[in-house]
Amino acid sequence: MINGDEVNKFETAKKYQEAFLSMKREWGKGNRDLSVCLNLGFISWYLSVESGNTFITQGLNDTDYEMIELTLTEVTEEGIRNFSAEMQFLLIFGYMITLFPNHFGDYEHWKSIGKNMLSKAYEVEPSDPIIEMVYLADNMRSEGYRNVCLRAKGYIKTRFKNKGLMDQYFQDVFDR
Repeated sequence: MINGDEVNKFETAKKYQEAFLSMKREWGKGNRDLSVCLNLGFISWYLSVESGNTFITQGLNDTDYEMIELTLTEVTEEGIRNFSAEMQFLLIFGYMITLFPNHFGDYEHWKSIGKNMLSKAYEVEPSDPIIEMVYLADNMRSEGYRNVCLRAKGYIKTRFKNKGLMDQYFQDVFDR
């Protein structure tokens, strides 16, 4: 079973490679629950997106990036197969895919998949202000978007309450 405290310590200390490898080991042992999928998928995505930022990716080499990208692909595919009805999966992966579809494959194809995931999350939970905010983000100038951002503020720290990198990231980017 994954030791969340250990992973949080690695992430808090900005030892992202160790956090990734710890979660990757659990994944390799067959621990494929939603939490591991979300966290491993997120850190794989984050390290891939931040590949040019040596402050974050210090110590990683080309072989590491290949493993990270393969892991992101594997976790995304398995997540879509097993968690496509889970609101949290749809929100997190839909957001990541929509933001940087090129890290998942063909840009247009994956952009469409990400948007569909966010749309499905909104269909499942239309009253969730965080989902509504992300869903409406294409229309940031609208009054409806501004209003939902204000409503979402009260839910962000409740939904993303852990000390790990993923929750801290989403606290920061969703606090609009």
